[in-house]
Amino acid sequence: MGIYWSTNVMAIKKSNKLVPDNDICIKGSVHLSSDKSLSIRSVLFASIAYGISRVKINNPGQDALTSIMAIQELGIKVNKSNDQYTIYGLGIGYPSLKKRLLINCRNSGTTLRLITPLIAGSKVNAKIIGDHSLSKRPYRLEFLKEFLMNVKPTKKKFLPLMINGHANCVKAEIKINKPSAQMVSAATLAGISSFGETIIECPNNVRDHTSRMLKYLGYSIKTKNFRKKQTIKILGKQFLQPIKNYEVPSDVSSSAFLICIAILTKGSNIKIKNVCLNPHRIGFIKILKRMGANIKFQNLKQYYGEPVGDVIAMYSPNLKGVNIKSNEIAGIIDEVPVLLVVSLFCKSKSKFNNLSELKFKESDRLKVMYDNLRLCGAEIKREKDNLIIYGKTENFYSNNIPVIKNFNKDHRIAMAFYVLASASRKKIQINDFNCTNISFPNFLETIENVRDKSVKKIIIACDGGVATGKTSILNKIKKLYKSKAIFLDSGLLYRYLTLVHLKSGKKKINTKFLIKFLNTVSISRLRNPKLHSNKVSNYVSKIAKISSIRKALLPIQRKLVFNCLQPIVLVGGRDICSKILPAGFSDIKLFIDANVKLRAERRYLELQKRKSEKNLDYNDILKALKARDLADKTRKVSPMKKTNDSILIRNDSNDISRALKKIVFLIESEIKKH
Repeated sequence: MGIYWSTNVMAIKKSNKLVPDNDICIKGSVHLSSDKSLSIRSVLFASIAYGISRVKINNPGQDALTSIMAIQELGIKVNKSNDQYTIYGLGIGYPSLKKRLLINCRNSGTTLRLITPLIAGSKVNAKIIGDHSLSKRPYRLEFLKEFLMNVKPTKKKFLPLMINGHANCVKAEIKINKPSAQMVSAATLAGISSFGETIIECPNNVRDHTSRMLKYLGYSIKTKNFRKKQTIKILGKQFLQPIKNYEVPSDVSSSAFLICIAILTKGSNIKIKNVCLNPHRIGFIKILKRMGANIKFQNLKQYYGEPVGDVIAMYSPNLKGVNIKSNEIAGIIDEVPVLLVVSLFCKSKSKFNNLSELKFKESDRLKVMYDNLRLCGAEIKREKDNLIIYGKTENFYSNNIPVIKNFNKDHRIAMAFYVLASASRKKIQINDFNCTNISFPNFLETIENVRDKSVKKIIIACDGGVATGKTSILNKIKKLYKSKAIFLDSGLLYRYLTLVHLKSGKKKINTKFLIKFLNTVSISRLRNPKLHSNKVSNYVSKIAKISSIRKALLPIQRKLVFNCLQPIVLVGGRDICSKILPAGFSDIKLFIDANVKLRAERRYLELQKRKSEKNLDYNDILKALKARDLADKTRKVSPMKKTNDSILIRNDSNDISRALKKIVFLIESEIKKH
């Protein structure tokens, strides 16, 4: 935390390793890169239209560029001017093309599955290859044999593919049981490349970009929806109009990451302009709204057969868990990883049913998300292909910085964990982060452009025993920075519960009774001078060592810290650095210590000033301090200790100026980073 996103941008370019910054707020409006699915389709459809097409693709990702290079490898002429692509289409069946070709689909599964039937319906012989990742994923085009298309893998179900193209592909009746937009699109394009009428039966919740765009370009496609199925009828070898001055809308799947950051980070309010809002693509928004997310649409219109508009997302603090049914998964297939992240912040559990389709993406996303969320400390359960996520992420932390593993450079996995790091105030290392260029080029720069630069919170975590001068030093720093700083003494919460117990008159500590009182905590009640009485001081360690109480207090302590509006937050206690604000939760960690005899003197003088304290004895106070230190250092639950990343501050004199000067230097050094 405490470092601008631009620092991360520079770091990623050098090492391709990213530890995302935390504690952010995004505001304003932004245009995102063009939609990947629409970009690929517009390029491929322009290649089979007869005539000149003009397509503007804003900041195209690697998959979109792959589709452009693929049609160039076919022999299609493409001119580029800025983000405008002029494509000279040859018509359906690619007449007059070279007979033997090598087509590289690199990492783009969409390009592979859409261009294959177009080539197979021509007179071209081609070999289709891909990179290491794509070559390990099943190509899933076996149904093309129903069209008499000669498409054979050299390895069973995997690339490379050999296509012996011919122009005599015939009509077919195809049943597709999986809700896969790529498979349905491939079957549709096989139909337009064949002679006669093709009938496709498939689930009715499949994304329909292909049929929408083809219809807009004048191709006759009839669709009929039933309860759970739909029928698509296609008459082959029709004329396809060129695409005239089409600017591909913003990518709705990419917008998911900004939307999720906005709803999870306090103060955020973001508008994403000109987004493709296809009903089969906004399933994740519908689910987020069910969770309680504040998301709105503006400026809705129809554009090239697709609904387009602006999306506004705002901070939504009261999210609830949801049950996501099997028939919803197809509509959120790309957004499942980031939705799993959002589920961690819900107040109740969420269940994702039948995620089997996630196994066949750039990585096995089902396994990758399950393994790495557990690695980060999430409470998650897997039941075959179902995932159950337990919310209440206040307990979501670790003393170590986890490294996201075995995600095969999967762009959506990388960005999902980026959202997690940003929203949880947890440092997470994501290697190979440049893979985000596949679908979201300049991801980090985009975040930087909408980040609220006024948010520059610096958190100082400080541990130390009784009377080490910790409170005096932190109060001095607070006064030095005036309204820019706030001091939170976490130990006051334990003292408050201790006072509640002592007032109850109960001999035995009733844990459930005390936890109920946490709802009554307020700043004014934590200012009660009785919290500092000798009686409370001698008893508080008994309350503090109870694990259930510490667990119940943890979310309250963190909320107090993270909800502060001041740019400098000083937090004092006895396990702040080790438990409350471990690795990644704070910018500066301190451990203040002093000679026990000097501490006893300070404590004695402090208590003397209070009229409520009578019959004070220095030796009794010294004895009590030693006993308290022993109890704090040896307790099994969250013992007081100096963490390895904490800076030791000695305060062995009554003059705290030296210690104060050192801490101020550390704060000023951190401020300079901003």
